[in-house]
Amino acid sequence: METAAYSLPEDWRPYLIHYKTLKKSIRLVVDELESRGISSEWINTLDTEEAMRIDYTLSGDAGKPQPCIKITITDPASIPTADETVLLKLIPVTQAISTEPLSIKIELVRDSEFFHLLLHELSSAAVLHDLEKKRFFGNIENLENELIVAASPEKKDLYVWREIFQLYSEASIFTDQYGRQQLYKTSQEQLQWFTAELARVSLAKKLATKHSKVALAQFLSINAQLVQFKQFQSLNQTAMIKILKKHDKRSGLSATSEFSSFAENNAMFIEGVLSCLFHTIQTKIIAIVPQPEDYDCPVCYSIAWRPIRLQCGHVFCVRCLIKAHKKRLYDCPVCRQAFA
Repeated sequence: METAAYSLPEDWRPYLIHYKTLKKSIRLVVDELESRGISSEWINTLDTEEAMRIDYTLSGDAGKPQPCIKITITDPASIPTADETVLLKLIPVTQAISTEPLSIKIELVRDSEFFHLLLHELSSAAVLHDLEKKRFFGNIENLENELIVAASPEKKDLYVWREIFQLYSEASIFTDQYGRQQLYKTSQEQLQWFTAELARVSLAKKLATKHSKVALAQFLSINAQLVQFKQFQSLNQTAMIKILKKHDKRSGLSATSEFSSFAENNAMFIEGVLSCLFHTIQTKIIAIVPQPEDYDCPVCYSIAWRPIRLQCGHVFCVRCLIKAHKKRLYDCPVCRQAFA
């Protein structure tokens, strides 16, 4: 992960999750558990014991995570001597093991420090997300202004841009044909394929105006930055998964599953940032240069003459809509939305 981090912009690196620091914190978590007589080996043996159960929970909020262990003893009389020795360390002095069902709650101070550190790292990454999102939107707006001039209907470059965006659509850099997000490696490979294809068919050389050449350079730069940002997210995600698995292995607890629920409830994961940016490229940039299939009438399969877009978003030629109206067919022929 450290080697991969060097390919990121230098000002992004401080926002990566510091795996080594968190790994050292796990050692303190294990020390705290063992000082109370709780080892990962002992915890694992409880899974098979019916008389005693251990539950690990993570409550609180992002500012103050509160991990704790709850040991429930349903049948104290059947507890083995080895387990009883451990429990005597955990039970308050005023309380003793009896034949009645018993519940012991243990708050984990060092574990709280570990999660506080991890949450701080994620909050730091969220700051970079916000900064880069604003910068990307600014770059996309600049590109939009350039492209409106470069690909205007009266310019010959419009047809070249149509080919460029058709090729871009085929590349599927950020989403596959089913709309699912691509992995970082796939995005990187598809971007390389796209730039190689541009060079192979000499589309960049066919652009005549300065505006078009500037716009293409900006377009390629934005996509390269988005792929890099995808790498940043991938590295942080990998580091988080690895450190939580390390926590599970060393402590015997279930930090991975508990933290996932905790983070979701506290809105700690920044989901959809790349999807949002890619959607912006599609709606603000790609849409400037309409493809012929965007105006295919789904009824007569011809280029829609005087295209009309219904409320549902589907486009038809005016001839087909007039015929449908005469036959009192008011619903969309594609999605069947009523009175579209």
